[in-house]
Amino acid sequence: MWDHRPTADELLDARVRAGWTPTPTSTRDGEVVMGHACKLPPRPAAR
Repeated sequence: MWDHRPTADELLDARVRAGWTPTPTSTRDGEVVMGHACKLPPRPAAR
């Protein structure tokens, strides 16, 4: 699939393009997306 070793940003972009969304973790400060996916803009809240 890759002709080079993909960067973390490239892997994250590929996952998002394939439909993946990060799952927030419940913390004392509220719902937080952790790891490299924390770079993504927040999703709109479900209605």
